[in-house]
Amino acid sequence: MVNEISRGSQRSKLFDLRAIGRDYRLLLVGFPFSLAAFAVLVPMFSLSIGTIVIWVGAPLLPVTLQLASYFAERSRSRARAWGADLAPALYPVRNPGLSGFLSRIKESRRWLDLAFETLIAFPLRTFNFTVALCWGLAAVGEITFPLWGGFLPKDNLSLGALTAQWLSGGSFSATNHEPFWVEAVLNLAAGCVLILTLPLVLRGLAVLEITLTKAGLGEAEQRQGWGRITAWVIAIVSIAVGWPILATLYGVPVVVAMLIVLASGAALVLSGRLPIVAIVLQSGSALATMLATSGSAAELPWPWPVTTIIAQTLFTMLVALRCRLPWAIAAWAVPQAAVSLASLPFGITTTNQVTITVSGSVSLGVLILSAIVRQLMSSRGALQAERQASAELSEQSRELAERNRIAQELHDVVAHSMSVISVQATTAKYRLPEVGEDAEQEFESIAASSRQALTEMRSLLTLLRTSDEDRQLQLAPQPGAQDIPALIAATRQSGASISLSVTKNGVANLPAVGGDTASDSDTAASDAAANASSLPAATGLTVYRIVQEALSNAMRHSPGADINVRVDETDTEVTVEVQNGPADAQSTQPAAPGAGLGLAGVRERVAALGGSVEAAPSHAGGFVLRAVLPLG
Repeated sequence: MVNEISRGSQRSKLFDLRAIGRDYRLLLVGFPFSLAAFAVLVPMFSLSIGTIVIWVGAPLLPVTLQLASYFAERSRSRARAWGADLAPALYPVRNPGLSGFLSRIKESRRWLDLAFETLIAFPLRTFNFTVALCWGLAAVGEITFPLWGGFLPKDNLSLGALTAQWLSGGSFSATNHEPFWVEAVLNLAAGCVLILTLPLVLRGLAVLEITLTKAGLGEAEQRQGWGRITAWVIAIVSIAVGWPILATLYGVPVVVAMLIVLASGAALVLSGRLPIVAIVLQSGSALATMLATSGSAAELPWPWPVTTIIAQTLFTMLVALRCRLPWAIAAWAVPQAAVSLASLPFGITTTNQVTITVSGSVSLGVLILSAIVRQLMSSRGALQAERQASAELSEQSRELAERNRIAQELHDVVAHSMSVISVQATTAKYRLPEVGEDAEQEFESIAASSRQALTEMRSLLTLLRTSDEDRQLQLAPQPGAQDIPALIAATRQSGASISLSVTKNGVANLPAVGGDTASDSDTAASDAAANASSLPAATGLTVYRIVQEALSNAMRHSPGADINVRVDETDTEVTVEVQNGPADAQSTQPAAPGAGLGLAGVRERVAALGGSVEAAPSHAGGFVLRAVLPLG
């Protein structure tokens, strides 16, 4: 269901009003929800950490983590409602008592929920809410400006004057004599642009939020989630700190400083997924920083400002923790070499050499430590995988031992008795000379049925005694729809009145059969075999089992009742219907109770093929079993 919603949301048109409403609902509702989560979680976490030394924070911290998981689960629900394919969170089963309550502290999933809701979700949703709301209000205001703009006082800050000043580079002198219709047309045009771009902006903001939600709250691998959360937090902090420092201390133009720190932040975010792009962005950001700050005061660090050194060190750490060692070495060496070579034409002073040395040595030390940590984490992950594989093998061994025990019990309880029945029925005509021809045929039918039951029992024992991965034994051929007439003919030997109707695409390939003679049964069997040969093996076996179970139930619960079997096959499905009437009042055979396991087995077989089953009493006092199996 979630996958269908996700595919539907991806195919939806941007300018569909329902898609715009879905995006707006995600963006506007997310901010107050995240504000409430931030206002609750941050004070509680701070209080629990601050009072943990006096044991007050020990019970408060699990409560905080539980609330974080609650808010995170609501975030997952909102993402699924939008159309994202987000798997449910896997929280460990908590043991009862105080120890189980405190065990939440060591659950990594809950800490990740807390980090996402406080460090990522709140600033992200604040930004999305502001942009989405202001963009929509600005669009409405600009379009409706001709209706209310005439009531505003005249000034020199009209849209037309500002546009003319921007196009003329500031040489245009604004006046108060600009016609109102000019300003109205310009505002109307601006409103149309905002309206046309509104779906694109909303979809981009929604995709950004969903992407970060899946990265922080998904269950692909929690270590990857921590890496993404850390990368985003470092990127946001580096942008917030580096931008004003470059613009104020080094005199870099505000727009240029913004582009430089954005490139560095993007490199931090992409460090785990696209290392090549991340290295290029980080190297370009470092080069741009060096060039933009080349004319700064001599006492300031150059060519590596402090913020750039920190960003480079953190970037090297993230690549070393999330990627292989060659990528980590490239993440350290390429920016260092690029900045060092590009700064040579400017002249390298002693202070500059110190800056280059500090940048290279610090980031190299962090690279070595991060590589060691990654190796330890990989070793620990391999050990956990080995332990999990060993546990799975132990579980399979226990399952196989249990299946062998069940197989032994079935063999001891059923197989011996069925063998005795088969031998007694086969030798009855030799041990009892006075047995007539009809009774002899009855004993032969009993012997054949017992032998077939023994064959199926041996197949079942073979399935139980072999594993799913190592089932190499040749099993006996399974019955199919072509064997239904033979089944009905054998069942008629007990005196039951059974009719069979087989149709294909509405055409009766096999007429209704209700006779008891051997010729009728043989003709029915051959015609049905030709008609059912096109059914898949699994479908044919299921059809046979449905009829077999329905006949057994009818004879057991309604002795002496008439039984109608109908098999209808089309190009897309096959329908099996077995209907019996009420029990014959003159029958001397009593009705036998059942456990309901047979119908449960029928439902399981049909559900495995994607079909449906209906089993209910009929209006005439009997019972109807109807199953529909899809073909193809």
